Amino acid sequence: MIYYLRKRKKRVTEIKYSVSRLFPVHKKYPTPSTYGFIGIFLDTNEHSRTIIRDLRTKAPMLVQRAIYPDTQFPQMAYIYLMSSSGGILEGDTLETRIIAGKNTVSHITNQAATKIYKCTGKLSKQLVDIHIENNSYLEFIPNQIIPFRSSRFYQETRLKVEEGSTLIYSEIISAGRIASDEKFQFQVCGLRINVYDNNDRILFSDFMNLEPTANFSGTEFIFGNKTIYSIVYLITSPERSRKIELEFDRIVRKGKLYVSWSTLPNQAGLIVKMLSDSIDDIKDVIHSITDSSRQIILQK
Repeated sequence: MIYYLRKRKKRVTEIKYSVSRLFPVHKKYPTPSTYGFIGIFLDTNEHSRTIIRDLRTKAPMLVQRAIYPDTQFPQMAYIYLMSSSGGILEGDTLETRIIAGKNTVSHITNQAATKIYKCTGKLSKQLVDIHIENNSYLEFIPNQIIPFRSSRFYQETRLKVEEGSTLIYSEIISAGRIASDEKFQFQVCGLRINVYDNNDRILFSDFMNLEPTANFSGTEFIFGNKTIYSIVYLITSPERSRKIELEFDRIVRKGKLYVSWSTLPNQAGLIVKMLSDSIDDIKDVIHSITDSSRQIILQK
């Protein structure tokens, strides 16, 4: 394996340690199930630009090379996660592990919506593990999850955010393939998230379990008679939270959607929840949140 080593021995040790954590925990799955993996270690180069220092993938998951389209924040790396498959099939497990090294600035998303196909027994799973090291900024903004008829999906997310860092993490869940008359026709869609500080102390935990075939009215109530549900976690310091909070009244008035926001436990940041029939309205609000956060946190 090739390491891009720096002169200082201390930094070399840090890079080796970080890269070692990219190895997948779950290595073998019985056929015909698929196990896909992405491991990314972000670092800065001599020009303070964020780069992919080390990358590990296992098909069907792929990663596009980092690009830098933002002229206002030229150090910010835009990274697109991709898959060569059409979605997640029964029994499949996809795992994403990201380590954002010190002083990195990045925006990570995926190429398209995550489609969850029909399951007759086993769950389809997705595991996300993100570690943000000191003084870093990361936006993890994936496209929507679309659970098809009779699908069974579970996602577990673990986030670790060190002191002085900011992580914006979002999820968008569709009620199904609405155009195919599959509104709330999936069996299970469960999402769990646990967030920790640099001392591995849990800051907060959140869990949503949707079972519309067993409790249709309860699921429909959560969606507020809309077809798209979204949640945004803005994990940052209390000082930064208060500054961003001042922009929220302006942001939440955008679009024809239901939106509310609140503070997270343990002064971990802010949480925003949205309901809409328009994916564009949802994405517009998320974009406004990330744009305001960049201006406040990254603007020197």
